Amino acid sequence: MENQDMETLLKQEFAKDPVYRLVMLEGLQESVFTPGILSMHKDISYSTVETGRIIVRSDSTIRNHFRSDLIEYIEPEKFGKFYRLNYKSVFRLHLIFLLMEKASKTTIDILAELGIKPAISMGGSLKRIQRIDSRELQEWNQQNENNQEEIQERLITLENNLGIQGIMLNILKYEKDLSDIERMIENAKTTINRIKSESYMRYLEEKQSRLLINSLKKTMQKPSLFALFKKNDEINIEQISKEIETTLKGKMDREVEGQVKEQMEEIQKLKEEKNRVNKLLQTEKEQFSSLQIEITKQETATIKGIT
Repeated sequence: MENQDMETLLKQEFAKDPVYRLVMLEGLQESVFTPGILSMHKDISYSTVETGRIIVRSDSTIRNHFRSDLIEYIEPEKFGKFYRLNYKSVFRLHLIFLLMEKASKTTIDILAELGIKPAISMGGSLKRIQRIDSRELQEWNQQNENNQEEIQERLITLENNLGIQGIMLNILKYEKDLSDIERMIENAKTTINRIKSESYMRYLEEKQSRLLINSLKKTMQKPSLFALFKKNDEINIEQISKEIETTLKGKMDREVEGQVKEQMEEIQKLKEEKNRVNKLLQTEKEQFSSLQIEITKQETATIKGIT
Protein backbone atom coordinates (compact mmCIF):
# COMPACT_ATOMS: atom_id res chain seq x y z
CA MET A 1 0.00 0.00 0.00
CA GLU A 2 2.81 2.40 0.90
CA ASN A 3 4.58 1.58 -2.41
CA GLN A 4 1.43 2.38 -4.34
CA ASP A 5 1.04 5.64 -2.41
CA MET A 6 4.63 6.74 -3.27
CA GLU A 7 4.10 5.97 -6.96
CA THR A 8 0.84 7.93 -6.96
CA LEU A 9 2.44 10.80 -5.07
CA LEU A 10 5.38 11.04 -7.50
CA LYS A 11 3.09 10.92 -10.53
CA GLN A 12 1.07 13.79 -9.11
CA GLU A 13 4.12 15.84 -8.10
CA PHE A 14 5.93 15.37 -11.44
CA ALA A 15 3.00 15.43 -13.84
CA LYS A 16 4.22 18.73 -15.33
CA ASP A 17 7.94 18.18 -14.73
CA PRO A 18 9.81 18.52 -18.10
CA VAL A 19 12.46 15.95 -17.19
CA TYR A 20 9.82 13.41 -16.13
CA ARG A 21 7.92 14.01 -19.39
CA LEU A 22 11.16 13.52 -21.38
CA VAL A 23 11.74 10.18 -19.61
CA MET A 24 8.22 9.09 -20.60
CA LEU A 25 8.74 10.23 -24.20
CA GLU A 26 11.98 8.19 -24.36
CA GLY A 27 9.98 5.09 -23.42
CA LEU A 28 11.69 4.49 -20.07
CA GLN A 29 8.50 3.94 -18.05
CA GLU A 30 9.52 0.50 -16.82
CA SER A 31 12.72 1.85 -15.29
CA VAL A 32 11.13 4.77 -13.39
CA PHE A 33 9.42 3.27 -10.36
CA THR A 34 12.06 0.89 -9.03
CA PRO A 35 11.79 -0.90 -5.67
CA GLY A 36 14.27 1.59 -4.21
CA ILE A 37 12.23 4.59 -5.38
CA LEU A 38 9.00 3.09 -4.11
CA SER A 39 10.61 2.39 -0.71
CA MET A 40 11.06 6.13 0.01
CA HIS A 41 9.03 8.02 2.58
CA LYS A 42 7.79 11.54 1.91
CA ASP A 43 8.70 12.76 5.42
CA ILE A 44 12.30 11.45 5.44
CA SER A 45 15.42 13.14 4.05
CA TYR A 46 18.37 11.07 2.84
CA SER A 47 22.16 11.47 2.80
CA THR A 48 24.06 11.03 -0.46
CA VAL A 49 25.12 7.56 0.70
CA GLU A 50 21.52 6.57 1.47
CA THR A 51 20.44 8.10 -1.85
CA GLY A 52 23.06 5.97 -3.58
CA ARG A 53 21.51 2.83 -2.11
CA ILE A 54 18.05 3.89 -3.26
CA ILE A 55 18.99 4.63 -6.88
CA VAL A 56 21.95 2.20 -6.99
CA ARG A 57 24.66 4.79 -7.67
CA SER A 58 27.89 5.66 -5.93
CA ASP A 59 28.14 8.62 -3.56
CA SER A 60 30.86 10.27 -5.72
CA THR A 61 28.75 9.97 -8.89
CA ILE A 62 25.84 11.65 -7.17
CA ARG A 63 28.03 14.48 -5.87
CA ASN A 64 29.30 15.15 -9.40
CA HIS A 65 25.85 16.46 -10.32
CA PHE A 66 25.96 18.84 -7.36
CA ARG A 67 28.92 20.54 -9.05
CA SER A 68 26.93 21.10 -12.26
CA ASP A 69 24.04 23.41 -13.20
CA LEU A 70 21.65 20.51 -12.56
CA ILE A 71 21.89 21.24 -8.84
CA GLU A 72 19.25 23.94 -9.42
CA TYR A 73 16.84 21.24 -10.58
CA ILE A 74 17.80 18.58 -8.02
CA GLU A 75 17.50 21.07 -5.10
CA PRO A 76 19.37 19.20 -2.35
CA GLU A 77 19.66 20.83 1.07
CA LYS A 78 23.24 21.67 2.05
CA PHE A 79 24.51 21.51 5.61
CA GLY A 80 28.18 22.58 5.60
CA LYS A 81 29.94 19.99 3.43
CA PHE A 82 27.03 17.57 3.53
CA TYR A 83 23.80 17.26 1.56
CA ARG A 84 20.36 15.95 2.44
CA LEU A 85 17.77 15.01 -0.17
CA ASN A 86 14.02 14.61 0.22
CA TYR A 87 12.06 12.12 -1.86
CA LYS A 88 11.57 14.62 -4.70
CA SER A 89 15.30 15.40 -4.95
CA VAL A 90 16.13 11.70 -4.96
CA PHE A 91 13.56 11.11 -7.73
CA ARG A 92 14.98 13.99 -9.81
CA LEU A 93 18.47 12.45 -9.57
CA HIS A 94 17.02 9.11 -10.62
CA LEU A 95 15.39 10.69 -13.70
CA ILE A 96 18.67 12.39 -14.67
CA PHE A 97 20.62 9.11 -14.49
CA LEU A 98 17.95 7.33 -16.57
CA LEU A 99 18.17 9.92 -19.36
CA MET A 100 21.97 9.91 -19.38
CA GLU A 101 22.46 6.15 -19.25
CA LYS A 102 19.50 4.83 -21.23
CA ALA A 103 18.72 7.70 -23.63
CA SER A 104 22.28 9.06 -24.10
CA LYS A 105 21.27 12.55 -22.99
CA THR A 106 23.89 15.03 -21.81
CA THR A 107 23.79 17.64 -19.06
CA ILE A 108 23.28 20.30 -21.76
CA ASP A 109 20.30 18.38 -23.18
CA ILE A 110 18.61 18.19 -19.79
CA LEU A 111 19.36 21.84 -19.00
CA ALA A 112 17.85 22.82 -22.34
CA GLU A 113 14.71 20.83 -21.52
CA LEU A 114 14.51 22.68 -18.20
CA GLY A 115 15.16 26.05 -19.83
CA ILE A 116 18.27 26.60 -17.70
CA LYS A 117 21.21 28.31 -19.40
CA PRO A 118 24.60 26.69 -18.75
CA ALA A 119 26.98 28.65 -16.53
CA ILE A 120 30.76 29.01 -16.46
CA SER A 121 32.94 29.90 -13.50
CA MET A 122 34.46 33.40 -13.68
CA GLY A 123 36.34 34.82 -10.72
CA GLY A 124 34.65 32.47 -8.30
CA SER A 125 31.11 33.27 -9.48
CA LEU A 126 28.89 31.59 -12.07
CA LYS A 127 28.05 33.54 -15.21
CA ARG A 128 25.18 32.38 -17.41
CA ILE A 129 25.97 31.85 -21.10
CA GLN A 130 23.64 33.85 -23.27
CA ARG A 131 22.20 31.87 -26.15
CA ILE A 132 22.25 33.27 -29.66
CA ASP A 133 18.81 33.04 -31.23
CA SER A 134 18.20 32.73 -34.97
CA ARG A 135 17.63 36.50 -35.40
CA GLU A 136 20.94 37.35 -33.73
CA LEU A 137 22.69 34.70 -35.78
CA GLN A 138 21.24 36.15 -38.98
CA GLU A 139 22.43 39.65 -38.04
CA TRP A 140 25.90 38.29 -37.30
CA ASN A 141 25.98 36.60 -40.71
CA GLN A 142 24.98 39.81 -42.43
CA GLN A 143 27.67 41.78 -40.65
CA ASN A 144 30.30 39.25 -41.64
CA GLU A 145 29.11 38.65 -45.20
CA ASN A 146 32.21 40.35 -46.60
CA ASN A 147 34.42 37.79 -44.90
CA GLN A 148 32.56 34.76 -46.25
CA GLU A 149 34.44 34.66 -49.55
CA GLU A 150 37.82 34.82 -47.81
CA ILE A 151 36.78 32.10 -45.36
CA GLN A 152 35.60 29.95 -48.25
CA GLU A 153 38.92 30.38 -50.07
CA ARG A 154 40.82 29.40 -46.95
CA LEU A 155 38.64 26.33 -46.50
CA ILE A 156 39.25 25.29 -50.12
CA THR A 157 43.01 25.77 -49.68
CA LEU A 158 42.96 23.74 -46.46
CA GLU A 159 40.90 21.01 -48.13
CA ASN A 160 43.32 20.89 -51.07
CA ASN A 161 46.34 20.66 -48.76
CA LEU A 162 44.74 17.87 -46.78
CA GLY A 163 43.86 16.10 -50.02
CA ILE A 164 47.45 16.30 -51.27
CA GLN A 165 48.79 15.05 -47.95
CA GLY A 166 46.36 12.13 -47.98
CA ILE A 167 47.30 11.19 -51.55
CA MET A 168 51.03 11.42 -50.77
CA LEU A 169 50.61 9.16 -47.76
CA ASN A 170 48.73 6.63 -49.92
CA ILE A 171 51.46 6.77 -52.59
CA LEU A 172 54.17 6.13 -49.99
CA LYS A 173 52.17 3.24 -48.54
CA TYR A 174 51.59 1.60 -51.92
CA GLU A 175 55.26 2.00 -52.89
CA LYS A 176 56.28 0.34 -49.63
CA ASP A 177 53.76 -2.46 -50.25
CA LEU A 178 55.26 -3.04 -53.72
CA SER A 179 58.76 -3.16 -52.26
CA ASP A 180 57.63 -5.72 -49.68
CA ILE A 181 55.95 -7.84 -52.36
CA GLU A 182 59.08 -7.79 -54.55
CA ARG A 183 61.14 -8.89 -51.57
CA MET A 184 58.76 -11.78 -50.85
CA ILE A 185 58.83 -12.89 -54.50
CA GLU A 186 62.64 -12.94 -54.45
CA ASN A 187 62.58 -14.91 -51.19
CA ALA A 188 60.26 -17.48 -52.76
CA LYS A 189 62.56 -17.83 -55.80
CA THR A 190 65.57 -18.26 -53.50
CA THR A 191 63.65 -20.95 -51.60
CA ILE A 192 62.98 -22.82 -54.87
CA ASN A 193 66.69 -22.78 -55.77
CA ARG A 194 67.60 -23.97 -52.28
CA ILE A 195 65.06 -26.82 -52.46
CA LYS A 196 66.48 -27.99 -55.81
CA SER A 197 70.09 -27.66 -54.65
CA GLU A 198 69.55 -29.52 -51.38
CA SER A 199 67.59 -32.26 -53.14
CA TYR A 200 70.34 -32.72 -55.75
CA MET A 201 73.02 -32.99 -53.05
CA ARG A 202 70.99 -35.66 -51.25
CA TYR A 203 70.59 -37.47 -54.56
CA LEU A 204 74.35 -37.52 -55.20
CA GLU A 205 75.13 -38.70 -51.68
CA GLU A 206 72.56 -41.50 -51.80
CA LYS A 207 73.65 -42.53 -55.30
CA GLN A 208 77.28 -42.78 -54.22
CA SER A 209 76.30 -44.71 -51.12
CA ARG A 210 74.21 -47.23 -53.09
CA LEU A 211 76.92 -47.71 -55.72
CA LEU A 212 79.42 -48.53 -53.01
CA ILE A 213 77.07 -50.97 -51.28
CA ASN A 214 76.14 -52.76 -54.51
CA SER A 215 79.76 -53.03 -55.58
CA LEU A 216 80.67 -54.64 -52.28
CA LYS A 217 77.77 -57.06 -52.55
CA LYS A 218 78.85 -58.18 -56.02
CA THR A 219 82.40 -58.58 -54.89
CA MET A 220 81.47 -60.64 -51.84
CA GLN A 221 79.16 -63.07 -53.67
CA LYS A 222 80.28 -66.78 -53.55
CA PRO A 223 81.84 -67.74 -56.86
CA SER A 224 80.01 -70.27 -59.00
CA LEU A 225 81.58 -72.68 -61.48
CA PHE A 226 80.92 -70.17 -64.25
CA ALA A 227 82.28 -67.28 -62.14
CA LEU A 228 85.65 -69.02 -61.83
CA PHE A 229 86.26 -68.16 -65.44
CA LYS A 230 85.06 -64.52 -64.97
CA LYS A 231 87.39 -61.75 -63.84
CA ASN A 232 86.47 -59.37 -60.99
CA ASP A 233 86.91 -56.32 -63.17
CA GLU A 234 84.10 -57.54 -65.40
CA ILE A 235 81.43 -56.48 -62.76
CA ASN A 236 79.09 -54.11 -64.65
CA ILE A 237 79.42 -50.95 -62.53
CA GLU A 238 77.94 -48.77 -65.26
CA GLN A 239 74.74 -50.81 -65.40
CA ILE A 240 74.36 -50.68 -61.64
CA SER A 241 74.91 -46.90 -61.72
CA LYS A 242 72.17 -46.41 -64.31
CA GLU A 243 69.67 -48.49 -62.34
CA ILE A 244 70.35 -46.57 -59.16
CA GLU A 245 70.26 -43.22 -60.97
CA THR A 246 66.86 -43.99 -62.50
CA THR A 247 65.36 -44.95 -59.15
CA LEU A 248 66.81 -42.04 -57.20
CA LYS A 249 66.12 -39.46 -59.91
CA GLY A 250 62.41 -40.27 -59.91
CA LYS A 251 62.28 -40.05 -56.12
CA MET A 252 64.10 -36.71 -56.12
CA ASP A 253 61.85 -35.25 -58.82
CA ARG A 254 58.69 -36.19 -56.89
CA GLU A 255 59.98 -34.63 -53.66
CA VAL A 256 61.06 -31.42 -55.36
CA GLU A 257 57.90 -31.08 -57.44
CA GLY A 258 55.57 -30.79 -54.42
CA GLN A 259 57.72 -28.25 -52.58
CA VAL A 260 58.38 -26.14 -55.66
CA LYS A 261 54.69 -26.15 -56.56
CA GLU A 262 53.82 -24.53 -53.21
CA GLN A 263 56.39 -21.79 -53.77
CA MET A 264 55.22 -21.17 -57.34
CA GLU A 265 51.62 -20.80 -56.18
CA GLU A 266 52.78 -18.29 -53.56
CA ILE A 267 54.70 -16.35 -56.23
CA GLN A 268 51.58 -16.25 -58.44
CA LYS A 269 49.51 -14.83 -55.56
CA LEU A 270 52.17 -12.22 -54.86
CA LYS A 271 52.25 -11.19 -58.53
CA GLU A 272 48.46 -10.75 -58.55
CA GLU A 273 48.70 -8.62 -55.40
CA LYS A 274 51.49 -6.63 -57.02
CA ASN A 275 49.28 -5.87 -60.01
CA ARG A 276 46.44 -4.78 -57.74
CA VAL A 277 48.66 -2.44 -55.70
CA ASN A 278 50.20 -1.08 -58.90
CA LYS A 279 46.75 -0.06 -60.16
CA LEU A 280 45.97 1.66 -56.86
CA LEU A 281 49.32 3.46 -57.00
CA GLN A 282 48.70 4.70 -60.55
CA THR A 283 45.23 5.94 -59.55
CA GLU A 284 46.70 7.92 -56.64
CA LYS A 285 49.39 9.40 -58.88
CA GLU A 286 46.76 10.50 -61.40
CA GLN A 287 44.70 12.10 -58.63
CA PHE A 288 47.81 13.84 -57.36
CA SER A 289 48.51 15.30 -60.82
CA SER A 290 44.89 16.40 -61.26
CA LEU A 291 44.80 18.06 -57.86
CA GLN A 292 48.04 19.90 -58.54
CA ILE A 293 46.63 21.21 -61.84
CA GLU A 294 43.43 22.32 -60.06
CA ILE A 295 45.39 24.13 -57.34
CA THR A 296 47.51 25.88 -59.98
CA LYS A 297 44.33 27.06 -61.74
CA GLN A 298 42.88 28.35 -58.47
CA GLU A 299 46.08 30.20 -57.59
CA THR A 300 46.20 31.76 -61.09
CA ALA A 301 42.58 32.88 -60.81
CA THR A 302 43.25 34.39 -57.38
CA ILE A 303 46.28 36.34 -58.65
CA LYS A 304 44.27 37.66 -61.60
CA GLY A 305 41.48 38.70 -59.23
CA ILE A 306 43.94 40.62 -57.06
CA THR A 307 45.55 42.42 -60.00
